[in-house]
This record gives sequence, structure tokens and C-alpha cells, in this order.
Amino acid sequence: YIMPALRPDFKLLEFSTYADYLKSFHCIEDERYLGNPKAIEALVKLGYRNTGRVYTEEEFDICKEKTLVLMNPKIKVRVGSAYLVKGNDPGLLALSERERPNLLKKLSTIIFISVRMPSGFDMSSYMDYEMNLRHFELDVRGAPNWTKIFEGSQKLLPKSSDLSYYDMQKKLVTHNDSDNYHSLAMGNSLVFLHRGDHKIIVPDGKGASNTFKKVMIFSPSLGSIILYDHIVRKPV
Repeated sequence: YIMPALRPDFKLLEFSTYADYLKSFHCIEDERYLGNPKAIEALVKLGYRNTGRVYTEEEFDICKEKTLVLMNPKIKVRVGSAYLVKGNDPGLLALSERERPNLLKKLSTIIFISVRMPSGFDMSSYMDYEMNLRHFELDVRGAPNWTKIFEGSQKLLPKSSDLSYYDMQKKLVTHNDSDNYHSLAMGNSLVFLHRGDHKIIVPDGKGASNTFKKVMIFSPSLGSIILYDHIVRKPV
């Protein structure tokens, strides 16, 4: 027996077990005239109760697993920051500690970074750390190269596509939503609403609740950064 190529089948998610799957092909006439559950299952497996394909138990398990993986892909961390960070740069170490919990969506970190450009003017932004990591994993154009950043060979720079971006020289300000946050103006303040559990991150700290922790760090390679750590109650 050569098992055919099997694809994900979303209908299988309706059934907890293979027995439940087979029962879905039963009809009233089977119960009335055959009575014997084993005989009914044998007819189902032979295809007498279905014009389409009836999976074997092994095929059922494989197809269901493929469907679950498609819905919830396993995270493959390419960055592996723990092996890349050399020395004791507190900024890189702090981001390294937060890499895996962010990718697992147990923690959601917003990074505030301000960089002095060669022109003497500053650029700054608030960035969604998990989204930036994931975009690098997926080779999304414009994503930071986290391998080089953790190695210390490239700087982390603000981007106009971040949650909030400010270019002092151009007097340019942009606000954007990210995969994890809505960027909102509340009065004169900018706040970030988590898409999953709807908790609010207030960067200036006024009226802040205990839903996030604010950490200020000076890093030789990153400069002065602020990390806003939110423990996720409900992932996006």
C-alpha cells in the first residue's frame, strides 16, 4: 500500500477522534438494518456510504495534523539571539531575553529608540518588536536585519512604517497600526492599544496601569532605548 499525497482538510477539525469521523457517515438505515457498529464501520471504510474519499485512521491523523500546523505554524526562530550577542551590551541582552517570549506571543514589547543622525538631527520611533522579528524571519522587505543587529555589526534604526516615527530635520511625524497594536491619539498623548487583549500602553506613563512595565536602558550599540513590556492576556 502506497499512501497518496495528503493535503490539509479543514472538515477533519470537526472530529475529536477517528471513530467520530466514521460515525459521521452513519445513517438511520444502517442502525435499523445492520445494528452492528463494526459492520457499519466496515461499509463506511469500503466507501459504500460516501461518494468521496474515506480516510484510513493513519491518513486521518496525518491530514488533521497538517491542518492544525497550517492554522498554527510552529515558530522557527532563525535569529537565535542568545548565540549572537557577544559582550555585555545591556540593550542587546535585554532584547535577546525578550526575543522568544515575543515570538511566542506571551510578551509584547514596544521599543522606543532615538538616533542622532550625521546631520545632527534626531530620528525616533516606537516599534512593534514581535512584528519586526517576524518580518525578518519571513524576509519581508525593509525589516531590520536582527542577525546583524544582535552581532553588533548593524544599528537598529527608526522607520517611517513603525508605530510612530519622528524625523526632526524633515519635521515629519507618522503614526501607523502594526500587527499587534492600534496607534491612537488620546488628547495630546499617543497610546497603543493591543489588538488581542485591548490593554493600553501609555508611553508617557500618565494614568498607566499595571498592564505593562517600562524599562529605560543605555546601550553602546543602540543608544538610549525604552522598552514597554506588556504581558499578553489574549494573543492576536
